[in-house]
Amino acid sequence: MSELDEELDEPFGLWEGQCQACDTWGPVDDMMLCESCAARFERDMIRQREWEYSASAFGLPPEAYEELRRQVVAEFGEALELIAPPRKSRRDRSARRRSKRNRRRYQ
Repeated sequence: MSELDEELDEPFGLWEGQCQACDTWGPVDDMMLCESCAARFERDMIRQREWEYSASAFGLPPEAYEELRRQVVAEFGEALELIAPPRKSRRDRSARRRSKRNRRRYQ
């Protein structure tokens, strides 16, 4: 058996602790995420094209990034699983309010 195969047989996580995402107790990684939450986080990083934070994108040529993202979206969908979607900026929200007020005013 090669060294690589031996590494795959190791259990997930370096520590025992509480997952910071789902609050379950068990093996966690260095970010204190359980195995399923770590996988969700990884897919969210790929969906958001945060290649420098994705372990799956490490070592891939930049041309392969979008193919990786396409595979993740095809299998798991476009919606983020663990990370909250980015909020709209305050300026966008206030512009929307102004346009609603102006529409009411002129109707």
